[in-house]
Amino acid sequence: MLRNLISLLFGAAIGISGVFLHNAYRPVGLIVSGIALIFATYLLKEMYRTRSSFLLFALGWLFIVIRGASTGNGGELLVEGNSYGTFLLLGGIIWLLIAFARSLKID
Repeated sequence: MLRNLISLLFGAAIGISGVFLHNAYRPVGLIVSGIALIFATYLLKEMYRTRSSFLLFALGWLFIVIRGASTGNGGELLVEGNSYGTFLLLGGIIWLLIAFARSLKID
């Protein structure tokens, strides 16, 4: 139970850092947020070795990134529709799908 909560919060934390960092210091911020996502998936896979914890990590990351890509109450948008925002969304989702497919071979 605790590891599921930690996985969800860890995914949300990586998502928050990616949302705020991907558009800063172009293109270094996007590269750093991508590397953080890659390292976080490997760390989570080595720590828990369960598909449920990985799915909760991915859900936490997706919730934060998709929420950042939608408009807020004041019309603010944290993940814009430029190439950096598109690469964060699509690249992150593709990486999570690849990592999940590789985790199926482990169990």
